[in-house]
Amino acid sequence: MKVTVTFGDTAVVVPCKAGWTVRELIEQATRRYRRIIEQQHGDVPVNIHHLEYVDGGILDIDDLLGDLVEDREK
Repeated sequence: MKVTVTFGDTAVVVPCKAGWTVRELIEQATRRYRRIIEQQHGDVPVNIHHLEYVDGGILDIDDLLGDLVEDREK
């Protein structure tokens, strides 16, 4: 499954493994986003407050991704 996570105007695609929680998605998406930002602006702190669907609705970090999102969801 692949999920797109958007940080402002920047979107990163994260391939997710079976059994991942929302917390693991956040960790991987943040790692990929930092890599992009560091190339452009150097070391910039990134703080994640929550993860939500494009339509709204905040995801709980301990929930399993497979129970919440479909392949290629944003």
